Amino acid sequence: MQGVYIECPMGAAGDMILAALLDCGLSAEELKDHLSLLRLKGYTFKSERTSKKGLNALQVKINVTEKQPPRNLPEIIELIHLANLSPRVKENSIAVFQALARAEAKIHGIPADKVHFHEVGAVDSIVDIVGSIVALEMLEVEKIFSSPLPLGRGWIKTSHGQMPLPAPATMEIIKEYQIPCYGLPLEEETVTPTGAAILGTLCSGFLPLPPMIIERIGYGAGSKDFDHPNIVRAFKGKLTGSKLLSTSSDACFRENLLAEPLEIMEANIDDLNPEIYNYVLERLFSSGALDVYFTPIQMKKNRPAVKITVLANPQKSYQLGQILLQETTTLGYRRQSAEKIMLPREQTLVETPWGPVRVKLAGQPPHYHNIAPEYDDCLRIARQQGIPLKKIYQQVWKMLNP
Repeated sequence: MQGVYIECPMGAAGDMILAALLDCGLSAEELKDHLSLLRLKGYTFKSERTSKKGLNALQVKINVTEKQPPRNLPEIIELIHLANLSPRVKENSIAVFQALARAEAKIHGIPADKVHFHEVGAVDSIVDIVGSIVALEMLEVEKIFSSPLPLGRGWIKTSHGQMPLPAPATMEIIKEYQIPCYGLPLEEETVTPTGAAILGTLCSGFLPLPPMIIERIGYGAGSKDFDHPNIVRAFKGKLTGSKLLSTSSDACFRENLLAEPLEIMEANIDDLNPEIYNYVLERLFSSGALDVYFTPIQMKKNRPAVKITVLANPQKSYQLGQILLQETTTLGYRRQSAEKIMLPREQTLVETPWGPVRVKLAGQPPHYHNIAPEYDDCLRIARQQGIPLKKIYQQVWKMLNP
């Protein structure tokens, strides 16, 4: 499984995260081609090498050349929806802006869709957020982790006037996503709302560097200079997990299992229109749920009901819990912490006589426990070639197990 670890020794901002990911071997021109799909005008995108206390790093500079209008959340969502970007990039980008809107709405006491973004609605913030998510897709990353966030202190001037540091919006996001943080003896803004929202929305955990085989390292420079290098460092590579359990005394069958924190949320519902369940399912998955399933149950007085179960990363549980409260008739839900133990996984490409098929492999080579051809690839071939779907599955199995 390909992963990225974002190390934030001096903080995190959107441009620093974007620069660190871009420095992991991506083409700036290709990234700009993706960003051109957004209907944004009046800016230039530039990346250049710089030095931060002797460390060579990449710095991203967004120069605004035309006056930009203030944008609210619905306008930004429409802007992203109209772009010819992948569904995953759109969903994640919108989720980051929704996190920012919730934070600003709580601070100012107004509905989220009425928030008029100033700093984060500007072109540079939109480019930082969408660009970072596009970069992750270009790197083919499946899991993202980050270090805990260091917070400076003092005051900062914003469009609303003087604000204490850490910025209130930053702290709301840190609280919502349960991001571990600690203080720095530094009179500067080290973590911006945009940086916190990107990491809080996308990261599966905030911890020391997880077990991984590092393949690329990127350095993203900040605009400020401190006594220490003001950089974000991105480690990209293959997540390996830790050796938790041997499934057999035979060394050939020992597994390096992966462990991740997990939260389980459940609600029993007996009075919801059945037509609504599918919409609830779609909203939960699009907002980052790992899995959602419905179980028929009998409640008191033998009333038939449905138990909704949602599996999620801890950082996503608050947002998903709000969907349960908003979209269903439940008055509350149960939440419990658990741990997810997984076989190591990887994806490969199998060339069949009719075309390529993506295949997920679970376990240690060469003794894989599970081999799962990608359904969409097999379905496409079956329809194009007019052959039974099961025959394609059989062919993939045969080629992987000669």
